Amino acid sequence: MLASLAAMIGVAAPAYADSSDDRFLASLQAAGVTFPDPAKVIAAGKWVCQTVGQGAQMVDVVKTIQSKNPGLSGDSAAKFTAIAASVYCPQALGH
Repeated sequence: MLASLAAMIGVAAPAYADSSDDRFLASLQAAGVTFPDPAKVIAAGKWVCQTVGQGAQMVDVVKTIQSKNPGLSGDSAAKFTAIAASVYCPQALGH
């Protein structure tokens, strides 16, 4: 469950979802990654790209996602991170 990461990063959630956000949420649901608040999970997904864009390695981003969301398994944290990158910053997938 992704709940605390968006609060930790302090990212303002968007007031509405665009087509990328809709695709991101649908992909998470299809992968079995559950979340209580779509706006917060969208913010967390965009945080993935922001963090990678600042030089963080994907493996470290996965570890942060998992550590800030204890109910999320390592596999689900990796899925979340990969889905976020594929939707919001596909160029980051090689990092």
